[in-house]
Amino acid sequence: MKNNKGMGMIQLIISIIIIALIVAIGVYYVRMKYNQAKVQTTKTDMLLVEWKAKDVIEKQTVKGEEKTYIGTKVSEMKEEPLIKEFLNQNIISEEEYEKYYVLTDEDLAKLGLEISNYENSFFLINYENYEIISTKGCKYEKDETLYKLSDILAKEGEKETAKEEQIKKEMENK
Repeated sequence: MKNNKGMGMIQLIISIIIIALIVAIGVYYVRMKYNQAKVQTTKTDMLLVEWKAKDVIEKQTVKGEEKTYIGTKVSEMKEEPLIKEFLNQNIISEEEYEKYYVLTDEDLAKLGLEISNYENSFFLINYENYEIISTKGCKYEKDETLYKLSDILAKEGEKETAKEEQIKKEMENK
């Protein structure tokens, strides 16, 4: 009669596979949560820029002052490498170059914000509709990169609508 005092080879392999699966799921979950946090941070920063820009312009209007837009027109910074790279992606049309302003870190400080542009990126603002763009964009889902605040908000709205519809279906099925 054989006396087994340890794990067999098959038990060891199965244990290693189970541990590897748990680690892989954990890494995927952490990466997913990290990307979601990055999107939320980007969205929050863009909303802050939008709010402060509106606030500055509205204060000028209330005081009866001429509107002074903070930043430099995209059309004047076309040769800046980061802007040039962004414009090559055709996120905004050439006609819109005059409408969008590039906000440097100094411009963000003038707005009274304590945030700065992300590494290798600028915030752009259209003062006509207060559209905010991050030239770097943020990875949303899989291979999708969103640049405009309105696109991020629209995607989140779609998610919320899908969740609400699923909840309604579940309630109807009960």
